[in-house]
Amino acid sequence: MSDRPCVLVFSGADPSGGAGMAADIQAITAMGAHALPVLTAITVQDNNRVHAVMPVAADVVLQQARALLAQVPVAAVKIGIPGSAENAQAIATLIGELRATHRAAAGAAPGWAQRLYSDPPVVLDPVLRSGHGDALGRDDAVQALAPLLPLATLITPNGPEAAALAGNAARYRAPVRVGAAANAASGAGAKARSVAAAAEGVTADAVLDGTNGGHATGGLSSVARARMTSETALAVAAPMVALATPGVPPVWHGTAHGDALAHARALRALGCTHVLVTGGHDEGSDVVINRWLGPDRQQNWSWPRLPGGFHGSGCTLAAATAALLALGNTMAQALTKAQGYTQRALAASYAIAPGQRIPQR
Repeated sequence: MSDRPCVLVFSGADPSGGAGMAADIQAITAMGAHALPVLTAITVQDNNRVHAVMPVAADVVLQQARALLAQVPVAAVKIGIPGSAENAQAIATLIGELRATHRAAAGAAPGWAQRLYSDPPVVLDPVLRSGHGDALGRDDAVQALAPLLPLATLITPNGPEAAALAGNAARYRAPVRVGAAANAASGAGAKARSVAAAAEGVTADAVLDGTNGGHATGGLSSVARARMTSETALAVAAPMVALATPGVPPVWHGTAHGDALAHARALRALGCTHVLVTGGHDEGSDVVINRWLGPDRQQNWSWPRLPGGFHGSGCTLAAATAALLALGNTMAQALTKAQGYTQRALAASYAIAPGQRIPQR
């Protein structure tokens, strides 16, 4: 048995040491967990630009992970860039195998021990482009992530990523009656859409000061909960988001509060249990607001905006959250602690060359 909970990590190699697997390993270790790195891509990049991405073959991704899964207990999964659509599908297959193993063990365990074999949380950092806007895979990044979205316990897009993913979902969504959803889609997808429809009643008044902490006041209203039982409720979670190019936001900047929540609802409709839309790309404010939408809770955190740019900030946040979930923290606890850790890492960042700084993880 491992002395530390282990996090299975799927990510690319960044030779600058600022993002990707290097960031994941550092953040997970700092939280007190152990990273199991499975490389999905080799990149050619520095602290500012990505010049090339060479995906690892999907069968090699499978071999790396299965060798670990056969020997090491996995307490959480963190996913960065898959590198290719084939790799994303391979990772989805591996998560299915991992969950099947846990459920089989739970079924054979005594009642009091079954909770020990609950599905390991899956944290997906849906990196569509580098901070400079460079592509990070050979396929349409939005389409490549499609098989992973329904498997994500938590997804951590920034504003532009949330808009792109929500827009892609909207192109294929049509109004469906909750009562008939089982005939129109798989059971899991129908359930997710029903939950997202109810989430339309979530309020947005739970803003926390990230430097001092606080308590959330937002949540689902009784009216929103009642929508779940309405036969005529629509399972549409968000309006259409127009994109100039499929899968790519027309402008790589942040989104307004209402848009962020609409995008989060759209992602929950695809099966993501929890969505944290980060506000680092929002413009015109000296405060960064990160917005979390879960099954029955909505909460915001506000953080002072730090000057400059950072290489691997999203990787740091997602990896730290995965490690904290592996350690047994609740989602609210993990998100709060991971954001505080990331803010401190950015505040203490250092330069290795002109341009984006490296977080001090």
